[in-house]
Amino acid sequence: MYNDSIGSFLLIDDEDAVLKTLSKQLDFWGYKYEKVDSGRAALVKMSETDYDLVFLDINLGDMSGFEVLEEFHKTNDLTQVIMISSLNQTEYLRTALREGAFDYIVKPWGIKDLRDTISRALEYRQFLALKQKKHINLQKEVKNKTVELSMALEQINITYDETILALGSALETRDSETKEHGLRVAHYSRVLAEKMGFTDYSFLTNLQRGAYLHDIGKIGVPDQILRKEGSLTIKEWEIMKKHPVIGKSIVEGIPFLRKTVPVIYNHHEHYDGSGYPQGLKGEEIPVEALIFSVADAFDALTSERCYRHKVSFKNAKGIITTELGNQFSPKVVNALLNLTERELHQRETVYG
Repeated sequence: MYNDSIGSFLLIDDEDAVLKTLSKQLDFWGYKYEKVDSGRAALVKMSETDYDLVFLDINLGDMSGFEVLEEFHKTNDLTQVIMISSLNQTEYLRTALREGAFDYIVKPWGIKDLRDTISRALEYRQFLALKQKKHINLQKEVKNKTVELSMALEQINITYDETILALGSALETRDSETKEHGLRVAHYSRVLAEKMGFTDYSFLTNLQRGAYLHDIGKIGVPDQILRKEGSLTIKEWEIMKKHPVIGKSIVEGIPFLRKTVPVIYNHHEHYDGSGYPQGLKGEEIPVEALIFSVADAFDALTSERCYRHKVSFKNAKGIITTELGNQFSPKVVNALLNLTERELHQRETVYG
């Protein structure tokens, strides 16, 4: 019956005669074991060695066997414990099983019962060990798959960003005045949204992407209008005002950009209803577009343009405040007013 794959047993009893009787039988079956005669010595041994099976007397000289069992099970789930006692009482059996013992045998025990109990305990330990191993392997597999998925998603996002940058570059070749403007308003829009309490990653990402591509519809505006020096005629202005509609049609055809429509289609709507293309008013306007509108105006005011000099952070706030409730949402303007220059520039956000 000896099996090299079996580790060892620990016998815990303060009666030397019991230890000798049990040792003799285990020797006959070929099991390896160690013996101790006190609870504290047993706890030291069990902290040092991973036993397969423990025989534990209920009544020890220095402490109760139940106390030993309770302490041991705080750190060990695999080792099986068989309680041994001369007391054949249901109360002790129930306590032993409730505290996590595998079984309870009464002195003097029968040879067959002892052998069967050992076999069942070892089989159960083997079952638990296999279950634990499968759980550990499953955790490793989940961790590996999570890493693989994260890498795949990162690569997808890189591809998305490359596509967005390519679209932005295509627009910049036609409207050089807005160079870098898209990147700045994407950053400002996210900072304003976070100041307002928005934390959802998807919302913030799509807001940034929409802000960067807000004027993508200008790709469909004729060069003679887009690059015209001086004022546009009424007819030309009507054509220019179609760029949000053109932009919407472009991004709707790209699955990962569909959620940028609220910014791209509505970025020229005004809070008082005087904007275009739909003439939406107040909270009818998507919040993403309301946020962008303030970010866009702030960037326009604080950037150097050929027709005027840039203004300071403080003065830009003041100018935007004059349009609170007219062009701009009061909630978004208040977020800007509560934003410090350090908060605005302390970190660069990258859309996507």
